Order: sequence, then C-alpha cells, then structure tokens
Amino acid sequence: MNIYSNTNSPFPSQVVSDVEKASLEYGTQVAQAIEQEWFSQGRTSGNRYLTNWNNFHQLRLYARGEQSIQKYKDELAINGDLSYLNLDWKPVPILSKFVDIVVNGISSKTYDIKAYAQDPSSIKKRTEYASKIYEDM
Repeated sequence: MNIYSNTNSPFPSQVVSDVEKASLEYGTQVAQAIEQEWFSQGRTSGNRYLTNWNNFHQLRLYARGEQSIQKYKDELAINGDLSYLNLDWKPVPILSKFVDIVVNGISSKTYDIKAYAQDPSSIKKRTEYASKIYEDM
C-alpha cells in the first residue's frame, strides 16, 4: 500500500511512531507549520489570520450599516460620472435591525440555573447546611 505524502506541506510526516511524535522536535515542527499556515503565506495565497480578520471586520461593518458604498457608485457611474444621479449615498442599515432583534431576543431571556450535586458527600453537606439554617431560625 502506497501512502500519499504531500511534499509541499510544511507539516511533518504523520506516519511516524508515537515516540517520535512525543518528542520536542516533532512538536516544534508542527507548531512552526501551524504558524506558517496561519501567519505567513502557507498553502493558501495569503495570510489566513488577516484574511479571516478582514472578513469579520467587513461583516461587522455591514451589521452596523457602515459598509463602503464605493462599489455601488462604481456600478452606477457612467465613465466615472455620478452627476446625473440624485441619490442619497448613505447606506440603509437593514442588517442592523435584524441584529438588534436577535440580540434583544437572546438578552431578554432570564435563566435561573439550579444545579445540585448528586454524590453522597455533597448531599450530606447540603443536608447538614440546611439543618443548621433550620436550627438558627
């Protein structure tokens, strides 16, 4: 059986013994490979951490109704001229309304979590505590 191994991958071979995987050198190679994949230009065409951060930032801007309107202007412009349009270029904050609905729906719920230990020693402690309180009344 031929095991496929990707020679372009910065990760060390996974088909080594457990003793070798437990070594500090193997762990260092894995950590460096993860660092290269996330923060350098690893197997992807860019920095994965910054790409995810930029995507999250763009989604946050849309959620707040603060997204860039340049792409809409580029679509509607004729040879770069927008003088024929009489438009309010302020973005309509549609998504922020739904964000508020979801957030308020979640935050308005009040949870009363009641958790009691069921092991014998905890039951004994709880019973003793309750009996002391009862005696003090």
